[in-house]
Amino acid sequence: MKVLVFPRDSNPYQELLHDELRASGVRVRYLGELTFSHTLNLVLLPAELAVRRLGGARVVHLHWVWKFALPGGAATRRPAQLWFSVVLAVVRLLGLRLVWTAHNVLPHRQVFADDVAARRALVRRCDLVIAHHSSALERLAALGAVPSRAAVIPHGPFPAPPLPPPGLAPGPRTFLFFGRIEPYKGVEDLLAAFTALPDWPGVRLVVAGSCPDPALAARLAAAADRRVELRLGQVPESEVAALFAAADVVVLPFREVTTSGSALLALGHGRPLIVPALPELAALPAEALVRYEGGVAGLGAALRKAVAYDAATLAAMSAAALAHVRSPGWPRIARATRGAYATVTGTGDSRLASLLRNVLVRGTFLLLVNTVLLAAGGFAFFTLAARNYPVEAVGWLTAVTASVNLLSTVAALGLPTTMLRHLTTAADPRGLAAMAVTAVGAAGGALALTSLLVLAPLLPGGPELVGQPGTVAMVTVLVMVTAVGGTLDAGLIATRGTGPLLAKNLAGIAVKVGASVPLVPLGVDGLILAYGGGTLLATVLGGAALWPRLTRAVRRARPGELLRRYLPFSAAGYVATALGMLPSTVVPLEVLAVRGPQAAAYFAIAFQVAAVLNFIPSASAQVLFAEAQRISLRRYLRKALVGVYGLLVPAVAVVVLGAPYLLAAFGSGYSAQAAQTLRILGLAALVSGGNYLVDTILISRDRTGAYVFMNGVNAVLVLGLVAVLLPVGLEAAALGWALAQGLSLLLGVGVLVSSFATGRRGVTAAGR
Repeated sequence: MKVLVFPRDSNPYQELLHDELRASGVRVRYLGELTFSHTLNLVLLPAELAVRRLGGARVVHLHWVWKFALPGGAATRRPAQLWFSVVLAVVRLLGLRLVWTAHNVLPHRQVFADDVAARRALVRRCDLVIAHHSSALERLAALGAVPSRAAVIPHGPFPAPPLPPPGLAPGPRTFLFFGRIEPYKGVEDLLAAFTALPDWPGVRLVVAGSCPDPALAARLAAAADRRVELRLGQVPESEVAALFAAADVVVLPFREVTTSGSALLALGHGRPLIVPALPELAALPAEALVRYEGGVAGLGAALRKAVAYDAATLAAMSAAALAHVRSPGWPRIARATRGAYATVTGTGDSRLASLLRNVLVRGTFLLLVNTVLLAAGGFAFFTLAARNYPVEAVGWLTAVTASVNLLSTVAALGLPTTMLRHLTTAADPRGLAAMAVTAVGAAGGALALTSLLVLAPLLPGGPELVGQPGTVAMVTVLVMVTAVGGTLDAGLIATRGTGPLLAKNLAGIAVKVGASVPLVPLGVDGLILAYGGGTLLATVLGGAALWPRLTRAVRRARPGELLRRYLPFSAAGYVATALGMLPSTVVPLEVLAVRGPQAAAYFAIAFQVAAVLNFIPSASAQVLFAEAQRISLRRYLRKALVGVYGLLVPAVAVVVLGAPYLLAAFGSGYSAQAAQTLRILGLAALVSGGNYLVDTILISRDRTGAYVFMNGVNAVLVLGLVAVLLPVGLEAAALGWALAQGLSLLLGVGVLVSSFATGRRGVTAAGR
């Protein structure tokens, strides 16, 4: 069994439990540790969950929600809560079982805009809630959060070295509070009760632990008298045993509690406890405790009672404490936890398996995982570029990558569409793939050299770029490799090879991101080398993965014969695809030409983040098109529509609400200059999703003329409106993009209605 744990915490509870689980055969892995950036790890969490699910993980075990907090304090609590909901939905979508251990009924420090609502949502999504005491479940029910399945598994003991019994050492009777100091732990009540005791010379109090609240720390310092020793800071692990050895009684004056590791830690060191009479602490051994009621007054009475205990009484209480913590044992707790996992993994897997047997669902899911990982890799690559390279270099990189994507699409000659449509039914699949790869590679090289030598000198800074032969060679090779890679990707999708597609792109991402920092001294050339190296590796691996999937033909077709056979279909796809790529590739060039490299960098980063949203409809459209050759398009179109917008709407909401914080990862300048631009582009993705589906319907039903027409109209509208509004500012340019997409969708729906109405009239006439 593979279990994913989130988050990792310094609390030894986790590793004590996980060590025993691993010993029993459970494979435990922590989530959210892919990079050094907390925010980036949160953004990558859905993709990481998807990859781990493909690797066989079945359970997500959530312990605390504090790691969902975003930088920015109160201002980011609502986006954090929204992203928390997205992650919970992804867990359910992937068929993972969600287990939550209710260490706290509510977070001790506010995490979300509405922690109660977030807790209810969590419990609704949980397949199992684990509590250390039944009272935690009762308190959850009082919040309106009643789990569908729950288990009570006690907290295990913390290991501690053997210490001498309390009360034997000479010196004052020492009381100890140890642990993180928060308002709910009642340390202020303890100081009030202790300082009200008579001024006995043989009594002292030690308060040790970190106190993250400066105001609370100041109040404690003001309330302490000469008998109180405050150690307000993290206590080194090496000093913990000595701290307990010097104490006679541990006082934990909690105002409220769900479960207390602090109490078990004290009992594990053989120290008697003074605790309030709370139901959550009812399972602690009465022989080792002094319980009190009545707030500060009751606590004062308990302190006076403990002062009067002799050494024999304290030793007996110490023995009872040690006997209690040894009784449950971590092996027993791990067996109970594993059994709890089994109660949720034993049901529902057949439903997931049935769902994944649907080729459209499985293909779309894997392709979405692939595109999400590509987006995450691009995010990481551009984050490193923005933080390590000058803004102008990043601007030039975006211009180069936009140009490469445009030229490689033009050089592809429409053959990727041909691969999607005909590869699985071709008489000679290997011959078709070899012809396509050779043709697009040669066309890409020729087109890149021509464009660099003729068009690049017309751009600002272009003559300097063309004057560097090494850069010209890198860009030319990059165009060729990108064109070939896109063709191979189409072949993998057509042959249902989305698993290898995912693996080879992961390798390419690793090279891009890993090489970007060491190549900083090379400037723009370093960025191009890092980007190109990852692209080259992914392309080579893609070819190696596709070739064995293609059957060997009895008679090899000649390249010329294959071109004549498939050229008519490719020509329509070529024109339409090239036109379809114009908006995303030419718009960054328009920004560069009109507003310069710095504005191009700001716009391009927002453009890159918003482009992630388009991966959702793009992935569904590609799989729908590939499967339309085998299945009924009408049968799956509604599912595709619901699936696209079911994922797209929450993703757009995250981008719109969190735009400044997403861009802050690239630097403060990007957040300040491009947040509104990103919001507008994010909303435009809702309309772009409809355009992807319109294109898919047209090309799947051989309405190639309408398909070419729609892509041409979209290109004219986008480039025209952006060019008109760009002088006003980047936000105006983004608005032009959104308006153009909306007009294209309206026109596309009209074309669909007209096209199919004409088709029905033709069928009726033929029937007569």
